[in-house]
Amino acid sequence: MDGVRPVAPAGDVADIARSAAGPSRGRPSFGELLEEAIASVDRLQREGEAAQAAFARGEEVDLHDVLLKVEEAEIAFKTMMEIRNKLVEAYREIMRMGA
Repeated sequence: MDGVRPVAPAGDVADIARSAAGPSRGRPSFGELLEEAIASVDRLQREGEAAQAAFARGEEVDLHDVLLKVEEAEIAFKTMMEIRNKLVEAYREIMRMGA
């Protein structure tokens, strides 16, 4: 047993576990980042829908701006769905490794 030493003192392991379990000071957690991203996509979709509705009502809106807002919302939604798919895929892979 002379050559066997602990890899890290108990205090260091606890600190690592604590930092992995909770958000670091001043930095948002993964959940908060995810909520913010979803809210951003939702906001873009609402803006696109509002621009379409204003155009359909005959208000003076630039068609170019309407199309840009709709396309921006569509790209943001598709990007969010791809990220979701990658997260689900990563989760499934982690579950397979544990089984």
